Amino acid sequence: MNDVWDMLSEPFSPEELQWRVEALSKDKRRALVAPYVSHKAVLDRLDEVVGVQGWQDSYEVLQAPAQPAGLYAVKCRLTIMDICKEDVGEGDSLKAAFAEALVRAAVKFGVGRFLVGLEQQWVDYDPASGKFGPPNLAGVADGYSKPTLEATLEAQPQQGPVSPPTASEAKPEPQELIDRLIERLKHAGLGKQAALIVMKYGGYGKHPEETRKLYGELRALLKGQAS
Repeated sequence: MNDVWDMLSEPFSPEELQWRVEALSKDKRRALVAPYVSHKAVLDRLDEVVGVQGWQDSYEVLQAPAQPAGLYAVKCRLTIMDICKEDVGEGDSLKAAFAEALVRAAVKFGVGRFLVGLEQQWVDYDPASGKFGPPNLAGVADGYSKPTLEATLEAQPQQGPVSPPTASEAKPEPQELIDRLIERLKHAGLGKQAALIVMKYGGYGKHPEETRKLYGELRALLKGQAS
């Protein structure tokens, strides 16, 4: 069962991501764009991991706009392996609201949740056409294609306690991995629970085995959102 959640949570390749404009510069020549996973990519991931008979979705229209400029609101109930999650999507059409609702519900199973840790990018923007320059996909890949904590610790075994670095030192990679995981937990509304786990280990852990256990508990906390 855990393998299913792990496979659902696997990051999508940079080429599978789509981008939307979040903000424009004052001269409207630069756009701040953010990556997202498309409705089709979510459907494909569900089919690949649990098969077409392993999941089902149902919808409820919560709001229809009273005026042309309004938004539709739709609630999606997504069931995977007899486990249900719900979320609401909005859009200027029913089709858009249905698609966003499914994507948001799938995030609760881990699908596309890795995007929380990815940074937005400023790119060139053409105000006449509304098109923008291609984001740096290599940078996006670097954002989540890091080695696992376990692999890093095996490759670079530490001796003695793992202490916080000074201002002039770069953090060891295991600590960077833990920091990124904590940021994802904060975005998921689990910052307080993550802090309690970190406090239990007195920071990053007193030795490599504690660091592994700390990372494992933080990962379990994040995955718990999908269970």
